[in-house]
Amino acid sequence: MKRDKFLELTSELNDSVLKIINNKGAEYQTNDDVLSNFKSNASELNLSKYQIWSVYFTKHIKSIISKIKDNPDNPNKNYKKEIEPLKSRIIDAIAYLLFLYAMISEDTPETDSSK
Repeated sequence: MKRDKFLELTSELNDSVLKIINNKGAEYQTNDDVLSNFKSNASELNLSKYQIWSVYFTKHIKSIISKIKDNPDNPNKNYKKEIEPLKSRIIDAIAYLLFLYAMISEDTPETDSSK
């Protein structure tokens, strides 16, 4: 794949991730805090928000791995017949990585040296 096409795909992917976060994310929020779902479940289950995140994220990764195991040469085959195509699963996983990034940012002082 040529770099221009890859950058175009990346831009489309970013747009899709933001759309999912805005649409689906709002359904799971109980207030203005986009992380409220993780925090409230953590409180109810006596776990950390990171542990709750790990459970949700693992589900998405296992779903992607399952698709690859089912058809290693073309995991997106028959995508039109599926409830959730592989690309959609990837978008969800990226969204969850952004949630993790937000949690870490919320808990970490601005002096983060990785920037």
